[in-house]
Amino acid sequence: MSLIYVKSDSVGRKIIPAPIVTLNKQFNRNQDGSKIGTVYNITLKGTLLPFRGSPSGNYSSLDQAFHTGAGYPPDEIVVDNNEDFDGILRKQEALRWLFNEDGGSLEWQPSGGQPVVKCNPRIISIDFTEGVWAVNCDYTIQLETNWVFINGTSDVEDSLSQDLIVSANETWGFEEIDGRNGKQFNVTHNVTAQGILGFTASETKFEGKDAWEHAKDYVNARVNGTINSSIITSVLGSGTRTAGQYIKSTNIDKNQGNYEITEKWLLSDQTSYTEQQFNVEFDKDTGEYSVTYEGTVTGVSSNKRSGDTLNMEAARAQIPSDATAKTITTNIIGVLLSGKSLPTSPSTRTFALNQQNGTVTFTFKWTTSDNQTTTITEEVQYTTSTDSRSSVVSFTETIEPYGSTSAIKVANAKAAIYSDTVAYNKAITLLSGQILTGVTINSNTKSKTLSVNQKTGSTRVGWTWDNRDIHNQEVSIQIQNPNIVFASLQIPGRTAGPIIQNMKTSTSKIITVTIRSRNHTAQPILSTGFYADGLIISDSETWNPETGTAERTTRFLKET
Repeated sequence: MSLIYVKSDSVGRKIIPAPIVTLNKQFNRNQDGSKIGTVYNITLKGTLLPFRGSPSGNYSSLDQAFHTGAGYPPDEIVVDNNEDFDGILRKQEALRWLFNEDGGSLEWQPSGGQPVVKCNPRIISIDFTEGVWAVNCDYTIQLETNWVFINGTSDVEDSLSQDLIVSANETWGFEEIDGRNGKQFNVTHNVTAQGILGFTASETKFEGKDAWEHAKDYVNARVNGTINSSIITSVLGSGTRTAGQYIKSTNIDKNQGNYEITEKWLLSDQTSYTEQQFNVEFDKDTGEYSVTYEGTVTGVSSNKRSGDTLNMEAARAQIPSDATAKTITTNIIGVLLSGKSLPTSPSTRTFALNQQNGTVTFTFKWTTSDNQTTTITEEVQYTTSTDSRSSVVSFTETIEPYGSTSAIKVANAKAAIYSDTVAYNKAITLLSGQILTGVTINSNTKSKTLSVNQKTGSTRVGWTWDNRDIHNQEVSIQIQNPNIVFASLQIPGRTAGPIIQNMKTSTSKIITVTIRSRNHTAQPILSTGFYADGLIISDSETWNPETGTAERTTRFLKET
């Protein structure tokens, strides 16, 4: 039997005497026992002899050390002085040089004329047996290959590429998502493989690929972006489910020949799922509740990646309406509102769309109130002047409406404006016990203001009343009674002074009537005749439009 190894220089170099060749076939298997590839372990066991065979122990360059012609090389001249030992060392060196390159063509023909066996192996090891190395030197060369060609025919049972897979693994994981009542699962599919180099008969890499690329081919054949329905059924039972939010990750280790792909899905009974949160705050000053409903809707569109717009559209379709949001919130937290109810429309509503995650986040906010459409605050102010006894009451109604649109808010605010009578009664009630004694506030509105924000609907209404035309009228009557009339006569030279003479008569009685009336909006007609009569000897009036004060004074001459 002869054995030849052809390196990349295409020179067929013989090993003589030919080593004994042992060929063992081994199957690579997954942990479940399934076969994923084959490998042939080749062992060459031979002996190096001094002064004969191939390689030579006497050469000028390594590439000339082996016999390449027909037959056997002639024996070398035996030389003493330990040249046999040196020759074996040089033969070892030549053998190591020959088997320093993977993928060369190794061929041998068994004795008895059997067909030629060829392969392109990977070099595993070369070992030389310990000894004196004077007479001979035994050696062992370990090789491996995935294909062996006998008389030009490959001994292959499966695909060539699968023979280049050393190990592989495929796992499925189903993780139930907490809080979703078993309706959604995170599904993980992991496929890994380790490849190995393969060589063709032309001493090139099989398909021109490295080991990790063979592993890649194996993995990609088992990854297609979908979950096998039979796997879902075997794990979760029958049912209609949508696998979406697809994510794919890849890991490569070129040095180890490893390739790995991990696929992830969100498996759902429905095309979306909403995570909800509710918050309730109580305002002790107003006695009202602020309620917030927040949610994140995750869309699940069949076999679509997480960033696909269809996932976000599936989520967007599940955003609750105002009415639905109120119903959901009331069902969850209604018992916490102490009998109060939520308005029909929220005070605020926000949405945030995240296409990358295929989610929509929303927020609804309400404030409870008796009329369910507005919140009303009231303010009253009372001022008075003790000098003029003028009093003014101011009352303000502030309205914060609710509604889904500006028009609805404005309409709700306008509907909540108090009438003049209601406003007056509320103001007087709020001032109970604070108005000065004797002061009466006129119910006729003195002034009224209104301001409306057309965007938010916020409305402010103000009224003022005073005590004008509630006149607090004052009347004073002064009586000057008759007096005896005396005559005073001045006598010149009379040291006792004038002579006083009783005229036997008296003066007339004079009555002065003064009427003062306050808080008029126009000059009133004041009558003094009700309080006195007689001959009017003087009559005067005064009017102050700023203070609304009028006064009339009349003097009457009355016979006694």
